[in-house]
Amino acid sequence: MNIRTFVKKNKFFTIFSIIILIWIVFLVIISIIGERTVIFFDVLGQVDVSSEFTSKFPLLRYFVEPFMVFATIFEYEFTWMFLFLIFYPILRVGYLYLKKKGMFISNKYRYITYLIVDIIYFCFKVLTLSILLVAIYILIGYLIQGYFFISRYFMIPIQLAIHLSMVLIFLKISFVFLKLFHPKLSLDLSKKFQKNKTQRRARVQTIKRETVLYVGIGLLLLSANIVLISTPFTPHEIIPTIPLDDDEFLFDFHVHTTFSDGWLTVEERINWYIQQGISGAAFSDHDNIRGAKMAQKYVEESHLEFIVFMAEEWTQNANNPGEIHMNYFGLAEEIVPLESYTPGGPLAMNASDTISYVKSNGGYITVNHYNYELNPNGGYGVPYSLDQLRDWGVDGFEIVNSASYGWKYQQIRNYCLSNNLTCIGGSDIHINEDLNTFIKLKLSDPTNLTVANIFKTLKLNTHQVIAITLNPKIVDFPGDLNDFGFYILEDYINYILNMDTFQALSWIIWSGLVYILIILMYQKLSHTNLKLLKDKIYKKD
Repeated sequence: MNIRTFVKKNKFFTIFSIIILIWIVFLVIISIIGERTVIFFDVLGQVDVSSEFTSKFPLLRYFVEPFMVFATIFEYEFTWMFLFLIFYPILRVGYLYLKKKGMFISNKYRYITYLIVDIIYFCFKVLTLSILLVAIYILIGYLIQGYFFISRYFMIPIQLAIHLSMVLIFLKISFVFLKLFHPKLSLDLSKKFQKNKTQRRARVQTIKRETVLYVGIGLLLLSANIVLISTPFTPHEIIPTIPLDDDEFLFDFHVHTTFSDGWLTVEERINWYIQQGISGAAFSDHDNIRGAKMAQKYVEESHLEFIVFMAEEWTQNANNPGEIHMNYFGLAEEIVPLESYTPGGPLAMNASDTISYVKSNGGYITVNHYNYELNPNGGYGVPYSLDQLRDWGVDGFEIVNSASYGWKYQQIRNYCLSNNLTCIGGSDIHINEDLNTFIKLKLSDPTNLTVANIFKTLKLNTHQVIAITLNPKIVDFPGDLNDFGFYILEDYINYILNMDTFQALSWIIWSGLVYILIILMYQKLSHTNLKLLKDKIYKKD
């Protein structure tokens, strides 16, 4: 039976095929009329500079476009999990109700669900064990070194655990399909799905099964999210309309790697910058300079034309006296807030002492994504007012962070200009998304790429602090909906409505491939002999 005949005879796949057809027709229309809009806005100069830059995708990007989009939209805060936590129970209850009413009762369907449940059980076991081991590791480290340990050492073991778990899950799925379709192999699931003799035990078994399914599917989705955001997909390329002169540079002064809470390694992050046409960056991991040191070493050993600035994000969290993050540049030593003090560790100081120490040792320090709120003690900014930070000696403030330059950043920009402070910006990127913020800087002496010369020029505030809007908002959901994870739907709609022809073509091809794969797999299973399927599930090899 060919695919067309199969689809016509199966009501479910008839409906599924119609939905896919509508989706592809929509994508075809988008590919014809769609135009990718990218806005480059100089926040310091308060002018749109889209005519000065273009955002271009390399050919390789289109081959992985859907995966890159999912990684970018789901991000690393994982608040989209609220949607799963809310809607999965609703869908599951609806499914069980329909099953009770007589739907989904064929024996073949029941045997196939056994295979799916078996895989989810495996996911639950592997992922919970991995998370437990990582949690024990982090707990031991915390008991020994406190928060200092967490901010420095938690990311790499998490990534190793999740990636290894996903490899095991892939092997498990491959093994199940091999045994399912191999004529001489069988699966032994009889013990896992045997019926309980008493009503009480059956009820307990049902609760156990539903809990495992709920947690297992949730962990699987979360792990897939982690794999996506830590995969170094090909980013866009930022191309100046007029090529840069020898004395012009594009810099990013705030980024993270796996040495704190970033999801790309130092090497991946440097290559990511180079692919996008960026001249250099400040590697500013939380409370350590390991990322910056590794970046300098990698650039030197690989003979790359890329400038690495030594930096650290001094990170005081939201306890007394409150949250404040500051980047300091040019010091090859680590300083942490008092809450991260550990015996034998780096210097631990409060905010004012840190600023004084950095300045007295020839460094430079700026305040990141500042909390511009009314200070109870007067002025604006918490936990310390703008005036306090200025008087303590900070060099400047971020006026753009991760492409955000809303009302509070406008007020900070005005304050900097009124008080002869540097207006700086940073992408503050943690995952593999396209670069969204950079500074265009023109140096009077382009051979002098020291931090001192860079900040001497930045202080003039004649540079550009550019925020990139990759998918301008066409649809804007209420904030309450976004707080519950609906931002992924808002972001996806805005992305779809801003696609170019080749992005739409990528989605058409991938949608078609997934559709054909699902049809072929279902067709193969539907034509499997019921007795053979039963024997494979209930008999041992």
